[in-house]
Amino acid sequence: MSPCCSDCYHVEIPLTPPSSLGDLEAVETSYRPGVSIVVGTVLASAALCLALVQPYPAPARAAHDLGGQSFSLGSFRLVERDGRTVTDADLVGRAWIAAFIFTRCPLSCPRITSIMKGLEGRLADTSAQLVCITVDPDHDTPEVLSAYARKFAADPDRWWFLTGPRAEIEDLAVKRFKLGLATASSAEQEAGSEAISHSDRLALVDRGNKVVDYFSTSDPADVASLVERVRDLASRSRPVPSWVRSLPAVNATLNGISGVLLVLGWTLIRSGRVRAHATCMSLCVAVSTLFLACYLVYHVQIGGGVPFRGRGPIRLTYFTILLSHVVLAAAIVPLIALTLVRAIRRQFVRHARIARVTFPLWLYVSITGVIIYLMLYQLPLQTASG
Repeated sequence: MSPCCSDCYHVEIPLTPPSSLGDLEAVETSYRPGVSIVVGTVLASAALCLALVQPYPAPARAAHDLGGQSFSLGSFRLVERDGRTVTDADLVGRAWIAAFIFTRCPLSCPRITSIMKGLEGRLADTSAQLVCITVDPDHDTPEVLSAYARKFAADPDRWWFLTGPRAEIEDLAVKRFKLGLATASSAEQEAGSEAISHSDRLALVDRGNKVVDYFSTSDPADVASLVERVRDLASRSRPVPSWVRSLPAVNATLNGISGVLLVLGWTLIRSGRVRAHATCMSLCVAVSTLFLACYLVYHVQIGGGVPFRGRGPIRLTYFTILLSHVVLAAAIVPLIALTLVRAIRRQFVRHARIARVTFPLWLYVSITGVIIYLMLYQLPLQTASG
C-alpha cells in the first residue's frame, strides 16, 4: 500500500527482519535509486542557486524614490495595546496604513496621530486597517499606548497601536519600511529637537503585506491621494479568516505526521507486520492528501507567497532546499499513485520495485516541508526576538 514497502512481497527479500549483515546490506541497497534521485536533485538545486541566487540582494529603493516598485515587509511580531500578539499574518488580505510615532513626542506625533484619526473617519466604510507603531518601546508599554489611544478615541478594531522589542521595531522601520529613525543627542534635544527623530510619512501596505507607496503628512493633497488609493486597494481586498492564516502551521504539522508514518511503515514491514504496515501507509496517503488540499486552499485565499528575509549563506541554503523540495514534490504525486495502484492490484513485485524510488523521495519532501516552514515563518521571528 505504500512507497516504503520495497522490502515486502519481493521474491528475493523475506518478510522477516534480516538475519545477517549481508541481508541488511541487500535491503539498504534496494533504496539506492530513490536516494540517488534525492541527492542528485539537491546537488543540482544547490548548483543552480549558487549561480542565480544573490546571498545579499540589493535593498529596495528608498522611500522618496519608491515609485511603482513595491516590496514585501516579511514576518514580524509585535504587541497591541490590549496585550495580544499581532503578526504580519493578521494583516494579510487587507490594505493598511502604517505610521511611526511615540507618545512623548511633543510636535510631529500629535499631528500624525490627528491625521490618522481623520483617516479613521474618512475610511470608515472600507476594510482598511490603521496601524501606529511606537519607536520608543522602552517607554510606550501597552498600558501607555492604551491611554494614548483613548485620547484620540481610536477604535480598537480598526486602529492598532503596536509596541515590541526595540531591535524588532528598528529593523521594521529602517530596513523594511525604509524610513529614517535616529535618537537625538542631549545637545540636539536641548536645542529643541525631538528625542527620537523619525519619518512623518505614512506607508501604504497592500493585501500581500507589500509597501506600495508613501504619503507626506505635511501635504493635504498627499493625504487626499492616500484616501483614494486606499479605497481602490480596499475595494479589491478582503480580510483573510484566522483559520486560513493558521494553515502554514497546519501544513507543517501534516508534513511532520506524514514523515513519522513513513518511518513507522518502513519499520513495520521490516519486522514482517504486513497488515499493520498497509494500515499505516494508508493513513500516510490520507494525511498527504489532506496536506495538498490545505496547501491549495491557503494559496488561493492568500493570493501569493511569503518572501524569505534571510541574507548570506542561509539564503542559499533555503533556496536550495526549496527548489529541491518543489521538484521532488511535483514528481512524488504520480509516484505515490503508481505505487498505491500496484499494491491494490496485488502486483507486489512491481509495487516493491517502484517503492524503492517513491519512499526516499516522499520522506525527503515531508521532512523538507517542515524545514521550509520553520525557516520561512519562524526563523525571522526568532532572529528578531533575539
